[in-house]
Amino acid sequence: MGQSWTSNQQNRLGLEKSLLEKYFSGRIRWINETLPGEAKVEVSMTTNANKSYTLCVQIPADFPNSLPILLVTKPSRPLRKKDGGSLGFEDHSWGTHDGFTQICHYKPCLWSAENTLYEIFMKGLIWLEAYDAHLSTGKPIRNFLRKM
Repeated sequence: MGQSWTSNQQNRLGLEKSLLEKYFSGRIRWINETLPGEAKVEVSMTTNANKSYTLCVQIPADFPNSLPILLVTKPSRPLRKKDGGSLGFEDHSWGTHDGFTQICHYKPCLWSAENTLYEIFMKGLIWLEAYDAHLSTGKPIRNFLRKM
C-alpha cells in the first residue's frame, strides 16, 4: 500500500476543495486525489476573449510545503507565441512539463504553506488573459503582467 495524506494534509485539502468549489463550482475535476504525489486538480477556464483552457495543478506529496506545478492541459499541446516560437522564462513560463505548458506562478523561494490552490488558479487565469492579449497584439506576455 502506498503512502497516504497525513491528517493535517487531509484537513488542508478539504479547505482547498471548499475554496475551489466556492469560486469555480462545476468547473473542477480532481484526479487521484487520495494519492500523495499523484494528486491533481483541474479547473476549466474561459478568458475574456472567450477562449477555453484547462489549468491543472499537480499537488506535491508534501503539500502544502512545496510549490505545486501549474500546467495548461487544454489545449493538449504546448502553447506557442504569436510568431510560433516557444514560450520561455520571459513569458512567465517554465517551458513544458509532461508535454504541457508550465506556468510560473510563484518563485519557489517565495512559496509559503499559507498560499492556496485558489491563488495558483487565479494567477493562472491572469496569465491566460495575458497570453490571449499577446496573441491579439503581438506584444510580450510580460507587458500584460505585473510581477507574479
